[in-house]
Amino acid sequence: MKKRVAVTTMAMVLMAVMTAAAQPGYFSTLETHRSTNLEKISCRYLECLKTGNAGVIESALGHVIRMKLFVPEVQCPALRQEISSLAVLGSTPSVRYKAYLASLVFDSPVLFKEEGAREYKDADALFNSVAARLQVALLGSQNRKYVRPE
Repeated sequence: MKKRVAVTTMAMVLMAVMTAAAQPGYFSTLETHRSTNLEKISCRYLECLKTGNAGVIESALGHVIRMKLFVPEVQCPALRQEISSLAVLGSTPSVRYKAYLASLVFDSPVLFKEEGAREYKDADALFNSVAARLQVALLGSQNRKYVRPE
């Protein structure tokens, strides 16, 4: 009886691991971004940013950042304008902050190049990475400007 329970338990654990491994990541891959019509996708993200639902907006901002990191040359003025608007007029402090981070990625995608090469389990991990890179960049630029008084 104990042997049967142990075998059944192991089979269930193995199935759970295989199912988890088969699940796609939170973000699309670089290949998917390069083979997709990004102008059409940008319009869909723009619709998400206008929903008024903070969760949908924050998720869309994460996907927009990922898109810009993968394909920096993509241009969508309407999307960029909505991100700027959300950074000032977003419904929550979290939406405003994440939109601000997204606007910085759109303004300077080269600064966040290393973030494009990493994998993220969710949008919050991406936002944390972008914020950390921004902090390092800002602190680094302050240290170069600082002149010690004698």
